[in-house]
Amino acid sequence: MKWGKNARVLCLAFAAVLTVALYGGAEEKLRGVEQLKTERLAAQRGTVGQFIAEDLLGDAKGSLLITYEKYVDAIAALRQGKVRAVVMDELPAKRFLSEVEGLTLMDESLSEENYAIGFKKGNSELVSQVDKALAEIKADGTLAAIFDKYLVGDPSAVKPEDIDTNKGAKGGRLVVGTEAGFAPYELRSGSGYIGIDIEMCAAIAKKLDRELVIENMNFDALPMAVSTGKVDMICAGITVTEERRENMDFSGNYVEGARQVAVVRADDYEAPAGAGK
Repeated sequence: MKWGKNARVLCLAFAAVLTVALYGGAEEKLRGVEQLKTERLAAQRGTVGQFIAEDLLGDAKGSLLITYEKYVDAIAALRQGKVRAVVMDELPAKRFLSEVEGLTLMDESLSEENYAIGFKKGNSELVSQVDKALAEIKADGTLAAIFDKYLVGDPSAVKPEDIDTNKGAKGGRLVVGTEAGFAPYELRSGSGYIGIDIEMCAAIAKKLDRELVIENMNFDALPMAVSTGKVDMICAGITVTEERRENMDFSGNYVEGARQVAVVRADDYEAPAGAGK
């Protein structure tokens, strides 16, 4: 059976469409957050980034959202082309951008939020003590100096042994749960931990005459750890939400206006005209 010219053209066109469908073609570059609603996204499990990604995707979240225990795994998935964006907190995102080439942030903010320390529901005595200590280190400039050390200075110069954990304190131990993959707030360094949250908690422990002890675990395990008493409090860049308030108590905010952003591949993003970081 012979095919005419038009039939051959149609056949070739169909084959091209099928190839694109099966293997992917040149995608339109990302220009705005609205496009993320139909794209494959990644986030760290249990974070506000996951909740924001779920809201963006709506009913498609089951098929388009991939969650990971660690941010580094989500970033790896982005670099490998498994997802088109990672939804996460801005400061840790900028830390990744400083260390990994080829990534950038979409200009639009996905949300703004506040960070606080979490406690077992009803543990008002410890909340009050920590709030008092937190107010003091804000007033005397200690907290501002800690932020400057990690955001303005050279974090790589900080060593765990340089942080005063108040060992042997008369008041006993202050056990803090964290997830040490959230630079610059908390990260593993050798066999110990450094970061804004770590040093802030160390300063609070000293005010309470207690020895700081860090328990590192997955982020989504932190609420259960504090509610069961495995740790005294949790501090890991935790966003204050009404849903979380139902299950735990919070200190006063120590970060306000933190942004949730979308990390994308630089060659896959074209910022809108006039946009600026």
